[in-house]
Amino acid sequence: MNGFRDLIYLIDMDGTIYRGSAPIPCAKEFIEYLKQAGRKFLLVTNCPGSSTESLIKKLSGMGIELDKGSILSSGDAAAEYLIKSTSYRKIYCIGSKALQDKLAERGLELVSEKPDCVVVGYDREFDYEKMKNAVQFILDGAAFVCTNYDATIPEGEKVVPHTGAIAEGIKAATGVEPVIIGKPESHLLSTVVSRFGCSREQCCIVGDRLDTDVYFGVKQNIKSFLVLTGVTTRDMLKESSIQPTKVFNNLYELMQFDEKVNSNQAG
Repeated sequence: MNGFRDLIYLIDMDGTIYRGSAPIPCAKEFIEYLKQAGRKFLLVTNCPGSSTESLIKKLSGMGIELDKGSILSSGDAAAEYLIKSTSYRKIYCIGSKALQDKLAERGLELVSEKPDCVVVGYDREFDYEKMKNAVQFILDGAAFVCTNYDATIPEGEKVVPHTGAIAEGIKAATGVEPVIIGKPESHLLSTVVSRFGCSREQCCIVGDRLDTDVYFGVKQNIKSFLVLTGVTTRDMLKESSIQPTKVFNNLYELMQFDEKVNSNQAG
């Protein structure tokens, strides 16, 4: 059990902490438990479309009080990647104002011509003109970075196109593979390791999806805890080749497990 002590939890949000606008049962208690225990953790999301401030406000409305440093989006990780791992500073951004603000706040220059890099995120106002510009810039030599590669996301009772759907069109037109930042790729994890000064082995993804959350753990060789409060059922888990390190019915079970392995009696 010692291998499960003092894990740094990377906690998915939609389906794990909340579902739509409603909190998942025991989410508040789980976060409070981690805070009171002095544990390191981050709420992580592949969606770059919302500002950190709006997420903090949403969580606060559910009774979950966090600061900006407790939330990491694929947009945050994209900005971190560009600043720390590349020399690209002039950016053509396809994405929300929140994503553009994240890039600008890190000192990156948003341009409409001659960029070093095209950054693609979730953009509800995406159109042919934006695609044409992105394709031409990449063909002219600009790098191609995507915040995440989710093709769709749920929106109420519907499924709507997301970043991956936009990026696939640009990829088809250019023949260039993008650098992907979010889950299940490694750049988001690298941001966490850099931020906490920890090892990869200390990190554990907690989420409700096999295809992004658990697969992130498998692909990056870190622990993954699946909670059955979102899209994944036990039947789906049984039929999948993607398997988590541990499965919990809910966050209360995970909290009990964590409390046990981190107690003095855990051995």
